[in-house]
Amino acid sequence: MDIRIVEVDENGRVLRPGNVQENKPRGRHARNGQRGSVLVEYGLYLLVILIAVVGSYAYFSSNSVGEQTNLLGNDLTSLAGKVKSTYAGQYANVSNASLDTGGFFKNLVSMQDTAGTVTVSPGGGLLTVTPGTLNIANDSVQYQITNLPDSACQPIISAIMRSASQISINGTVIKSSTVTFNPANMTCTNNANKLIYLMT
Repeated sequence: MDIRIVEVDENGRVLRPGNVQENKPRGRHARNGQRGSVLVEYGLYLLVILIAVVGSYAYFSSNSVGEQTNLLGNDLTSLAGKVKSTYAGQYANVSNASLDTGGFFKNLVSMQDTAGTVTVSPGGGLLTVTPGTLNIANDSVQYQITNLPDSACQPIISAIMRSASQISINGTVIKSSTVTFNPANMTCTNNANKLIYLMT
């Protein structure tokens, strides 16, 4: 295909005609070479996008666990306050079923209540609330959380430490009337920790 280039003066008269050949790739190999370089560029773009997506997922996933842990700490404190003020020391009848019926788990966003079976986030473990025993039967409320991730374990213990009369993690008592709380004893392992604490 010929393209004719023409120069004109200010009055529109042709000054100098000339011919320019359109650059055409020569042969099949020239076109395939161009295709290959375009595919490499697309591949690099996709790789950059993939790295950005994976990085974003990892970032938001870790932030999500931290946020869920904060919410769970706040919700446990709120629940304990409601139970204490409502039951006023008459803890013999405390149970997940009675708390479910009384609406105690409503608006606690870290807890999913299904007819008294309460699943907590993070970790997806279960929260079980029962009468507890510090000195005599039914003198406290026992809260048990299973499957607590390691990343949530210590922050949750720190959130309840001041108000709880007794705390045990994975069967080891780390605070009681005879055991002084020591942060070094908070041993959380295997991302499936069992936390039990009693409140009066």
